[in-house]
Amino acid sequence: MTPERISRLQSQMPHVLGPLSKAYARLMRLRARLYVSGKLVSWRPPAPCVSVGNISWGGTGKTPVVSWLLDWARDEGLRPTVLTRGYGGKPPHLPYTVQLLSPPREAGDEPLLLKRTHPQAQILVDPNRVRAGKTAARKSADLFILDDGYQHLRIERDLNLCLLCPRDLDEEWNRVIPAGSWREDTSALTRADAFLINTMFDDDGCLETIAHIKLAILGKPIFFFRVTARGVANALTGETLDTLKNQRFLLVTAIANPDKVCQTCKTDLGDKPVRHLIYPDHHPFSLADWQAIVAAAERNDCSHIVCTPKDAVKLAPFADDRLWTPQLTTSFSAAGSVSFRDWLGNFFHNLPWTLHAPEKTD
Repeated sequence: MTPERISRLQSQMPHVLGPLSKAYARLMRLRARLYVSGKLVSWRPPAPCVSVGNISWGGTGKTPVVSWLLDWARDEGLRPTVLTRGYGGKPPHLPYTVQLLSPPREAGDEPLLLKRTHPQAQILVDPNRVRAGKTAARKSADLFILDDGYQHLRIERDLNLCLLCPRDLDEEWNRVIPAGSWREDTSALTRADAFLINTMFDDDGCLETIAHIKLAILGKPIFFFRVTARGVANALTGETLDTLKNQRFLLVTAIANPDKVCQTCKTDLGDKPVRHLIYPDHHPFSLADWQAIVAAAERNDCSHIVCTPKDAVKLAPFADDRLWTPQLTTSFSAAGSVSFRDWLGNFFHNLPWTLHAPEKTD
């Protein structure tokens, strides 16, 4: 079911969904209390663990933030392991260690993208992330990154990063499933150690003010981030272009929030697509899909076909040199004087255990 269809149902059935939403929120509060009390058992990783997650369903930028953390871990000389559910993949066994040449249908698009952009990292796919974590612990991981982990309370974490987008702070504020998109109510926000707010759709520049009105009472650091495109790269040849201005191109997306990619094309890459083909999130692209995409490009006289990096790992096996993907970078800004990088380093160095990079050998 598409987000648009869900939104229509929510607007048509408020008297039914409202009570269900309150009941679901109570159930999630009870679940959280059971973990806090120890009545539901959680696993403590043998090394520092950071969770990247959100309060709502849908795309808030978790994968770019995980990717940024892997870059940070590399700079610190650490051996990170990402524990991920791996949506869209069908691994032949579990846990599944993602390799550079793993088939997208096995690894899933986001885990494979993370592995190819961070070869030094260990990416483990398993819905049972405790099992995957115990496997990683036997391989000397010194930093665990729990992907989409805000509600995954079976694993204890040292740092809980809660990602929010503008709609979470506005029309979706405290609207819990099924009446809204939130997985838990506002009581869950107290578990966060910091809030990371995606500014992609901050059209009027009021997001910082709104964030402080809604979140300042919690007394947690607030950081803002944005994913921007610095040109495009050919998915097969590696050739780069600084802009798509004056280029006729077809946009293809299979992500939770396709509008943000279209906006990126207009704001960062210089032009809007001639046509935008939207597939369901994590769609498993096939040769037939690529042939249909090519046909649409030719009908619209498009010489370039542009897709997201995570879609490119699935399309590239069928594609030709018409396929291009944005070169994305994630940048942070802070409401205060401390950068997210400095705050992150200080946070970990003040833990009872500290991060230790592996010793160098001759």
